Amino acid sequence: MSIFTGMRHLAFRSGLAAMTVALGFLLSGCPEEGAKCGEGLTVCGSTCVDLSSATDNCGACGATCGGAQMCVEGACRACTAGICTYDVVATCFNTGQVVALQADSGIKGPNIQVGDRPLTAAPMQDVLLVVDAAKKLREARMADFATLPEAPATGDAPNHVLVDDPYAYLINSASNTLLTFERKAQPGTLTNGTHFPQGLQLEPLTSVYFGPNTNPFAAARLGSVIWVTLYGNLGGDVSAGGMVARVNMANPRQPEFLAYVPLPSGEPLQPFPGSNPVPTPAGIAVHRSQIYVALNNLDPSTFAPGGPGMVVRINPDSANATYLPLGERCLNAGWLASVGNKLVVSCAGKATYDANFNLVAVENSALALLDEQDAVVDIYPIECPPASGSTCALPSAGRFAVVGNQILLGDNNAGRVFVVEVSGSELIGKRTLEPQKPQPILACPRESGFSLVSDVVAIP
Repeated sequence: MSIFTGMRHLAFRSGLAAMTVALGFLLSGCPEEGAKCGEGLTVCGSTCVDLSSATDNCGACGATCGGAQMCVEGACRACTAGICTYDVVATCFNTGQVVALQADSGIKGPNIQVGDRPLTAAPMQDVLLVVDAAKKLREARMADFATLPEAPATGDAPNHVLVDDPYAYLINSASNTLLTFERKAQPGTLTNGTHFPQGLQLEPLTSVYFGPNTNPFAAARLGSVIWVTLYGNLGGDVSAGGMVARVNMANPRQPEFLAYVPLPSGEPLQPFPGSNPVPTPAGIAVHRSQIYVALNNLDPSTFAPGGPGMVVRINPDSANATYLPLGERCLNAGWLASVGNKLVVSCAGKATYDANFNLVAVENSALALLDEQDAVVDIYPIECPPASGSTCALPSAGRFAVVGNQILLGDNNAGRVFVVEVSGSELIGKRTLEPQKPQPILACPRESGFSLVSDVVAIP
């Protein structure tokens, strides 16, 4: 949870629920004529307000945040006043939209069309980067997701974007590359809800090629080194994957490939009887100064889990890898992130599809919680209630964002976002399919067919 979350409260205005941020909002009454406001405050009408946090005067007098928005200064690190933004943004692959959500209340903003089948997103200054299936790196202003002019090309099958302003690093799975962009635009006066009305002017700098069939999946940065998971080609040369690549980005204009860190197959993956899985590394995160990688642990002959969900911890100095099995209640581990000193991992489960690619069965889709010693302390199943029958669309856990101690988890099948809380050593459902609990947020509604929440990202 951002430092702002615990200090805001709900207000109901004009019949619409709006988030009001209390942080730094100082009201000094009606200033006497000629009097000045205190340091950091601005006269708006007859009151002194903090333009960095006041939802009715965000960044400028009269600039109002509405819907699921809040006013945050830190969302634009180079800006001098607040902007209207959100806790979380979800990308909707099938509907081609992005949507804002608030973690505490579950308030959902409008679904806005951005690009063509968005795959992943990331905030950069007061702009949302949205990478789509049309191989474009699109930009939308955070205030209302209106599309900005710039849309440079990506490589084939872009899958993950990592921002380290003024640079953005883009993983292209089918091109087998890590592409670096640089922001050329400088923030200007707030115009139409953004300090970058003409976009960030991202320009491609360099590209690192990992080799054919490596299929890079995701990236994380520790110090000057970017670590990239190499998934491999399950339909072709699996030996090209099953590794993590290290790239020195001390000089983003001249990246230096350092080494591949191989992830052993065989016994460390605890194969199920009759299976021969390969690691298939997917999500990656820096956690307690170590590198953690989620392993799908799939059998390439069946594309099904060939062993339990698995995480590997890599020592960044020695590159030694330690395998951390999650158990059979959490299959096909895909995404992971820190929640304080603990680690959360999402597992998509063992999925069965019909000829039209409809999900007809899923087993052991879940969230796993690892404690400070990397021991599994809780597994929270992501599943329909036993008695729900066909009335419940089957869920499959995908990517997620962390806001404080809350996990906002995207659904690979039915367009929902689940909210699960970390409380001590427990995972507690807040918006789930459990009876008598608030339902998940329907982030990406669709009349028919599956609806993939392709990414969920925390803002700022």
